[in-house]
Amino acid sequence: MAYEVEIKEMPAVRLAGLAHKGPYPSVGPVFQKLVSLIPEPSWAEVEHAAMIGHDNPRKVPAEELRSHACFAVGEGFVIFPPLAEIRYPAGKYAVVTVKGPYEQLPEAYRWLDEDWYPTSGTEHRDLVAYEVYLNDPMNTKPEDLLTEIRLPLQG
Repeated sequence: MAYEVEIKEMPAVRLAGLAHKGPYPSVGPVFQKLVSLIPEPSWAEVEHAAMIGHDNPRKVPAEELRSHACFAVGEGFVIFPPLAEIRYPAGKYAVVTVKGPYEQLPEAYRWLDEDWYPTSGTEHRDLVAYEVYLNDPMNTKPEDLLTEIRLPLQG
């Protein structure tokens, strides 16, 4: 399957993340814990949910995969243990929007990495891609879920 890639200038993103180790599809409970850790007044600083998968699941055993369940947060959000602050700088990103269930995401990452990137004429930054959830799986049908995969590029 082919996807559409948009090259976009993106603003800097500040993420408050909770670490997870194991298969990427099992990160759901980590998001639930993340939600429970955020005090009510701090929700005003929360923009959207995101996830960072630090490893390639085609090369790393599922039980060894490292990820962070995250929320994009404003500068006024106080990050406290066990949360980690992760920043992505402003700049050029290859963005793929995936419509449908999250089970489609591994194929979209594979396509971006193995099919699109080698012929794109672009270069990665020294950062892994991350995904941003544009709607809420609690009140959105799986076929209507929207997820952006954002791959940081040089230049």
